[in-house]
Amino acid sequence: MMRRWTFAQRVGAGVSACMLAGLLLLVTLLSVVHGLLTHTETTHVALRQALLAGCVGLAGVGALGFVLHHALAPLHARHEHSEQRLRLLMEAVTDYALCFLDPNGRVTAWNAGAERLTGWAEMDVTGGTLEPLHPEDAVAAGVHQAHLERAAREGRLLSEGWRVRRDGSRFWAETLLTALWDSRGHLRGFAEVTRDITERRRMERAQALFAEAGRVLQPLSGAREVGEALTRLCVPEVADACILFLPSADGQVRPQAVACADAQAASRMWEPLLRSPHGDEVGPHHVVCTGRVELLPEVDAERLPQALESTAHGELLRVLGVTSSLTVPLAVGPRVLGALCLLSTGARRYGQVDRAFMEELAARAALALDNARLLAETQGALELIGVAAHDLGNPLSSLQLRLRRLRMLDVTAHEPRMRDGLLGAESEARRMGRLLHNLLDLSRLSAGHMTLDREDMDLAALVREVAERHAEQATAAGCALTVRIHEDDTSGQWDRLRLDRVVTNLLSNALKFGHGQPIDLSVHGDATHVRVTVKDAGLGIAPGDQQRLFRRFERVHGEGHHHPGTGLGLYIAHQLVEAHGGSILLRSRIGEGAEFTIELPRTLQGRSCLPLQVSA
Repeated sequence: MMRRWTFAQRVGAGVSACMLAGLLLLVTLLSVVHGLLTHTETTHVALRQALLAGCVGLAGVGALGFVLHHALAPLHARHEHSEQRLRLLMEAVTDYALCFLDPNGRVTAWNAGAERLTGWAEMDVTGGTLEPLHPEDAVAAGVHQAHLERAAREGRLLSEGWRVRRDGSRFWAETLLTALWDSRGHLRGFAEVTRDITERRRMERAQALFAEAGRVLQPLSGAREVGEALTRLCVPEVADACILFLPSADGQVRPQAVACADAQAASRMWEPLLRSPHGDEVGPHHVVCTGRVELLPEVDAERLPQALESTAHGELLRVLGVTSSLTVPLAVGPRVLGALCLLSTGARRYGQVDRAFMEELAARAALALDNARLLAETQGALELIGVAAHDLGNPLSSLQLRLRRLRMLDVTAHEPRMRDGLLGAESEARRMGRLLHNLLDLSRLSAGHMTLDREDMDLAALVREVAERHAEQATAAGCALTVRIHEDDTSGQWDRLRLDRVVTNLLSNALKFGHGQPIDLSVHGDATHVRVTVKDAGLGIAPGDQQRLFRRFERVHGEGHHHPGTGLGLYIAHQLVEAHGGSILLRSRIGEGAEFTIELPRTLQGRSCLPLQVSA
């Protein structure tokens, strides 16, 4: 199959044929002239031959011209049509900047989209380079030339970076630079397509900032920590300086946290910041009072608006040389907790998009501040509970001792009602003691202040001691209390006081819900663990309620039964056992009682300190 000739090959063949025909005609004419000059006998013959050759040559040239016309005219028309379509395409594309460059990087074509995007007209850039569209630091670093070399080497290059418009404003651009090669592999130039992706980049950075805000604005931090994290998050990402204002006890709005990209500017801003605002003057104080955003897209520090003259906020703008500012309220529902002030001292200008973005960020920060406040109040309440439980423990112990002594007197043998009353009072005092101890443990667990003091001890001896202490209570409840100790080694390193609390809570639960039924306590061990089992034959627990029982303040009542309690006993026991590195297993069925098994490792690695517990 013959290979199709290119346009250049066809033109070359036609020119060669024309040259050959011209040469033939030239030889013929020379022969005719030579015959006329010599006047030989063959003159007539030569003339006839020359005329014949000339006619043939003219016919060949005419035929060749006809062929070239019909062969080259469509190609020429197609070439003009392609150039026209390319021109129409470049004029029609207005959302993208499209331009062509020669091998040296000079502009040869510039479309309307490029003029609209950059502000540079075609006559201003044609014949020159694209360096005016790049920031000065990029030009000094030779970024544009490096991109051309890389595109020539790799064929194409996709890049992002700042571009400069004719008016000096900047936009974030995505650029596709493609090298153009001819059929012989020679570089003919470049095609560059550029689009403005400033808004897309802003949204991407906003999403990244929101993700970072979720990490740093921890609800377990205090108000000061939240404020410092918030201002550091905004500088220099969305502001050159950021100030968090919170209302104080005297009603004044004062700076709580400050972040500034320029250390020298930070030293100058404190004097206006510490000034107390007057009345309803514009600024953070007004934002906190009204809950409304204050946006100043353009600020001339030398000629401030009338509303900012002689105000603390106006003085701050003047001192820093602010060019744009945005102040948003930190609100939770109708309550305004503070105000976040963003200041720009450079080319950044705040608009409605920035306002919407910062309102969302401020809402998240307000929730973090409110959570920090609630956490501080909760910690205070828990500390109060712990102090109260500790202070009530001493008189309660004294009361229990006095009741026990009264019960042991001989006079009570002749007064059954007094004896029963003393037994009931002693039982209620023991129950109050368990409640106080549980509240004390709850406050320590929630504050993360409980530390286990381990010692070498025998768990079987502890279980016997707890059982003996509850013997009279078991008799009064009609429960036969049995303690079974296996011949295994039941010693280990644990916190005796905390495990006493665990066994006491489990046994008290068994006496409460297994009233009138036998209760079994058993202790056995293996090479690494010791297990304590408390089993009753009481009401039993439904499968759906078994995991819920180990949460704080959770209680389960059987049908038609109501038992007093706070729902803290099993929660405290579960937390203390886990602090020892152990676990509690519950097996129960409705009507068949419940069996709690504690599994404890014999040794602990290091000193265990319970973490803060916040989940219900």
